[in-house]
Amino acid sequence: MTSFARLPPELLCRIFELLSDPSTISALTLTSRLCHSIWLTHSHRIAANITPRIIPHLIYAEKLATAQEDDEAYLPRNPPSRQRPRHLQVLSRLRRLLRNAHLASLVCDSWARDSLFRHSPYPPNENLLPNTSEPPDVRPVFYSLWILALMSQRQSTTALRGCTQHELSQLNELTRFISHYRDDLEDPATFRDVRDAGLDFRDDMWAEVCDEVEYECYQLSMVM
Repeated sequence: MTSFARLPPELLCRIFELLSDPSTISALTLTSRLCHSIWLTHSHRIAANITPRIIPHLIYAEKLATAQEDDEAYLPRNPPSRQRPRHLQVLSRLRRLLRNAHLASLVCDSWARDSLFRHSPYPPNENLLPNTSEPPDVRPVFYSLWILALMSQRQSTTALRGCTQHELSQLNELTRFISHYRDDLEDPATFRDVRDAGLDFRDDMWAEVCDEVEYECYQLSMVM
């Protein structure tokens, strides 16, 4: 019987690609020098084959992760001369994508099932919420809003003015939902899981992006 350490590199890469948990990947790299070498050499290719399988709406998720990394690059604790090795950056990126995907699912599940959103005094967006038993997947809208929240005001204004009416309407529906709970002094349980996972809609950046989306929707309604 062929030992694990004597498997061809192509097969070891495939074993890595079947994993989805960064902790499991890290554990596998510690099992032998060969596995460690495979990860050092092929980490980018392995991650590129893992993410489409485990991250829904990968294009939006990648854009958000890049925006977050760009935002963090300006922090004093991340000088260019002290960047981590590439294989550690790949693992960190995978953790970030998984965390963001988890948060997007939590928020959008709450959004879809919440009675406030279903019975809002605001006119519902029929394109966003069709009258079906299966709620639409609105995670791309949340990713887009999060990216806007990380932008400067000038950048976000330009991006919003480039949105279609439908895209702006979707963003506005989500900001109304977020704003209601952000302003609720009793700190409702709807987003408790989200806060526990490290995302707090009471942060200033969410207040600012919600106000900006509302303003752009108002401006659009004035010219129609």
